[in-house]
Amino acid sequence: MGTRRDVQTSQADRDAYVRGCVLLSREMTGITAAQINQQIGPQVPGWQMRGDGSVEVSRWDLYALWHYVTMSLATGGQRSNRAHGGSIFLPWHRLFLLRLEQDLQRVLGQPGFGLPYWDWAEDRDLGSTLWRADRLGVNRGAVTAGPIGALRIRLSQPIDPRVGSYLGAHQPRAIARDAGRGTLGLPTKADVARCVLEASYDHPPFDAGSQGPDGEPGFRNLLEGWATPPAGFHNAVHVWVGGDMSPGTSPNDPVFFLNHCNVDRIWEAWMTRGGRTYRPLGTGPGGSHPGHNLHDPMVALLGETLTPADVLDPGQWYAYDDLDVEL
Repeated sequence: MGTRRDVQTSQADRDAYVRGCVLLSREMTGITAAQINQQIGPQVPGWQMRGDGSVEVSRWDLYALWHYVTMSLATGGQRSNRAHGGSIFLPWHRLFLLRLEQDLQRVLGQPGFGLPYWDWAEDRDLGSTLWRADRLGVNRGAVTAGPIGALRIRLSQPIDPRVGSYLGAHQPRAIARDAGRGTLGLPTKADVARCVLEASYDHPPFDAGSQGPDGEPGFRNLLEGWATPPAGFHNAVHVWVGGDMSPGTSPNDPVFFLNHCNVDRIWEAWMTRGGRTYRPLGTGPGGSHPGHNLHDPMVALLGETLTPADVLDPGQWYAYDDLDVEL
């Protein structure tokens, strides 16, 4: 079992994390973009893939693909899909993080390695040392210097006003960021403290518009960021980093996993405080909200699928060094 630590306080974990991400971006799968298009296209409504079909993708690229595909599978609610905009948001990303953590343990040869997290409520300065070349690389422009500068991506989501949004395959390139331009700022400690005090995990209709009888958004909706306009919490972090952290292929940037690891830490703190509860409870074809129910299988491109019920207690896989997320 690994221990997940703050990326700023554990240099060993931070250095190993960056090294592992680069290794995965160099681990070629033998699969081309054209083969992906042929296999996935018929299964995903409205699927669009453009670009260089001859490009061979890496293991790292498969995470961007997995995230993009899962976001393309709508579930009927307001801005709701099989990864975002509903109750499944937290358990699906817990599964997603777990698979990446297991891949990193493999390529690093460290079975006990734990994903680090970025505590953005504590370390929220544009000039933070986090953004040095020897740590996570620059937060504006192409990330080409330092250890992380060797990471290359081959699948990304351009947004073309003439044809809309699509998945594009291209020759390897560095990731890019544009931090601090698209939002007022990162979430604060007060924001997180308010979030963990939410009594209920979620409320009907279990989507981006969820609200309880007294107008409270519920823990999941608040933490995901739909209940705090413009985008707050998790959503605000994506917008704040910008660049490759903005579209559906945001796992291209290693900061994606540091953000979601912190989101997962806040969820674990909430459950430790109030119990391992989840809503909605319905299951099967007749379930109340297909794709989001407690026993619904989650989308898995890598490894076996799990249900939300399977991941409510992560103790068999990892623990956090610090669950004190309140003021």
